[in-house]
Amino acid sequence: MKKGLAVVYDPHNLYQFVWYYCNRGKAKHWDALCLPNGYKGEYMHSYCEAAGIFDKVYRDDTDFSTLSAGKKLLTFLQMCGYFVLGRQKNFCRKLLNQYINCDDYDEMVVIGDMGVVSGACIALGQEKEVVILEDGVPDYQRRPKIIQPAQVLSWYSWQGFILASMGYCSPGRFQLKTNRNCIKYCSHPEKMKYRDYKELRRLYEGLETDQELFNGIVARIYPTIDEIDFENINAVLLTRPLFDYVINYKPYKERVERYISRKYGYILLKKHPREKEKYEFSQKNTVREVDNAIPAEALLSRLTGKEIILISASAILLYVKPFGLHCTILDPEGIYEESKRSNTMLNAPSLKEIQEFCDKFAEGYYTIEVI
Repeated sequence: MKKGLAVVYDPHNLYQFVWYYCNRGKAKHWDALCLPNGYKGEYMHSYCEAAGIFDKVYRDDTDFSTLSAGKKLLTFLQMCGYFVLGRQKNFCRKLLNQYINCDDYDEMVVIGDMGVVSGACIALGQEKEVVILEDGVPDYQRRPKIIQPAQVLSWYSWQGFILASMGYCSPGRFQLKTNRNCIKYCSHPEKMKYRDYKELRRLYEGLETDQELFNGIVARIYPTIDEIDFENINAVLLTRPLFDYVINYKPYKERVERYISRKYGYILLKKHPREKEKYEFSQKNTVREVDNAIPAEALLSRLTGKEIILISASAILLYVKPFGLHCTILDPEGIYEESKRSNTMLNAPSLKEIQEFCDKFAEGYYTIEVI
């Protein structure tokens, strides 16, 4: 039997892979490689073990993003050396073999091309089947070939541009030539602007999916979902790390807290997997916090009639329309302008960009509140 590797960083990633396994992957043996994604490090390994679909679950806390500045520089210089020699694939195999035996697998499944390890898998797409799953809102934006004027002062953007140009990975989401050897899964293939993949397929397509198996695996991974009192909840707050956008993020977070405290009584709080911030609401509010290892997608079928509150545009907007759910998107005034001045990982979307994204994926099912 053939063998595959799933590279797992976060709950969103694992949830999509479970669907892929139930749709097309049951004919293979699978291993998982769990790497850090935020403050909890390699914590996803326990959820992969609970899934019961992996022969081996490898875990490591030495992903490129967690290395010291000196080790990052050394790795970057090695990448440059292999690039000059035209041997990028050799570097990618060497990198992957630090975690697993690359030759054991004929297929690899990754969440996107931003990370060095995921990019190394993608670079081997000519000799292995490589699947790239959906990685949220930026998947539906255009990818530049070169640094844009607004990115000139961003070290993060220059890093992404250089690595993408060498064919390793694409932090900053520049065009990456190795993607054209890979199969891309997305919930709205017809709306993808960047399409340079071998094939585009629809994520969560019902045909050929063993739905009973899928539901059983999700229940096994996240048994605490059944403990939530969905009936009495007024609203669900799905956060995102505002430190991605601005360095001084606390004033914007406090605006969100005041808005929620004023409008809702019983709140279900679902924080982003990379977020460790503590949210504080009024004493009159009842708050039930969901483990942020549970993906928001796993909750959607239970949220009928509840208001979904999002901070800025979120990948959940890709899925709410089929469930008939209404979303309120909070846009903290001034965060877009401050984000443009900050050398942070991402730029906050403008009000116009949020509007355009909502119109494209959730028309008639959303409201935007500037706070």
